Amino acid sequence: MKIHTFVIPAYNESPYLEQCIQSLRAQKHESQIIITTSTPNNYIKTLVDKYQLDYFINNSDEKGIASNWNFALSKSSTVLTTIAHQDDIYLPDFSEQIIKAYNANCKDWLIAFTGYKDLVGTAVRNISLNDIVKKILLFPFLFKKNIHSPFIKKMILALGDPIGCPTVTYNSLTLNKFSFSEKYACILDWFAWYELASRNGSFFFINQTLMLHRIHAASETSNLIKNGKRKLEETELLRKIWGKYFAKLLIAVYELGHKQNKV
Repeated sequence: MKIHTFVIPAYNESPYLEQCIQSLRAQKHESQIIITTSTPNNYIKTLVDKYQLDYFINNSDEKGIASNWNFALSKSSTVLTTIAHQDDIYLPDFSEQIIKAYNANCKDWLIAFTGYKDLVGTAVRNISLNDIVKKILLFPFLFKKNIHSPFIKKMILALGDPIGCPTVTYNSLTLNKFSFSEKYACILDWFAWYELASRNGSFFFINQTLMLHRIHAASETSNLIKNGKRKLEETELLRKIWGKYFAKLLIAVYELGHKQNKV
């Protein structure tokens, strides 16, 4: 019986979807793989048939990333679920390390997440301003892999989101009634982690590079930066945490980091 599922919320016709599927099929520890979509098309169906994957169509009237991710989580029947982003590549050790962490270390974590590198074109970006900042924000995990304290969990998230969303695995046994907020289109993951930080249960960090996050001009992240939606949402959450004036200073710093996500 499988304990872990990858769910890919496929959207439109990503040219990288098949490469993502192949990376999940190449895992050292076999996990269940599911495709969900709110934009059914022949391209996705062809890949579903080619790789003989379970396939679910989201017909909800609610549209947006939150709806797609919530639907994806609802279709997993295993204890552990990773929402695999369709443009990204998961390295062969990913699921093995996630399951090892669950079995050998602690089963009360809410989410587990891993390190990652950016993939720009065919080149792996080994160092960037974003990477340096995230490593600094995650410094408490240098002392302990598994952090329970709500204060420390919130401290890690107070200056930004160092948790790579595509690397996150969700524990269904501890995440009772969890869902992503429909309020946000861009920072819904950061907001979710900040809300989860108040709950009983831990955040578990596997400090290994176990996936490659693709940065390209057509990605949703790039689009949200271009249209200013990301800046507006980040400003709102930072004001909630820090107040108006310090949030303004932080956003100025964020603008430098956003340039790293443009190609």
